[in-house]
Amino acid sequence: MVTILDKTIPNQLTELTIQQFEDITTIHADKELDVIEKYLKIFELFKISEDEFENTSFEDFKLYIKLFNTIQGKPKLKKSIMINGYKYVAIPDKKFKLSVKDTKFIEKILNKKNRGYISEMLSVLFKREDLSKVEHYDKAHLKFKTHLIKDLKAEIALPYIIEINEKITKSLNIDDATTEVMEGD
Repeated sequence: MVTILDKTIPNQLTELTIQQFEDITTIHADKELDVIEKYLKIFELFKISEDEFENTSFEDFKLYIKLFNTIQGKPKLKKSIMINGYKYVAIPDKKFKLSVKDTKFIEKILNKKNRGYISEMLSVLFKREDLSKVEHYDKAHLKFKTHLIKDLKAEIALPYIIEINEKITKSLNIDDATTEVMEGD
């Protein structure tokens, strides 16, 4: 937690929800906003309005940004999580593997980038251990899991975002011959 204008707000991955983390990353990605506007919008997420910064010096505002951006620790991939008494598993073996089916679902999610897309991606990866594959990939079940996951802490999401990004980026760098074979040329 960090204190800005006498208000304590979350800034650590262990404190931010996945939805809050996604909202912050969406603001950072907005090319229409300059740096100051981005941070005013981020602080607004935590109920600190732009008007409250009216008498704040630029130097103090920079300090608030620095405090907010000070992240401690590096989260690791969690093999499983417990939600409402059910165990959801993302890594059934020793190492994280992104299956073709999961990748297909995740790429569709990334192409749409709706609000909640990080929770949607995690809902594909984390499979309830007592359900079948058919049930796991059911549209209604994925939507339900997305709703549950968005309120979990961001420390769960970040390592998976990094892993997914690495694996999908590597797959996009396939040589031309392989691409031609895959596309049927």
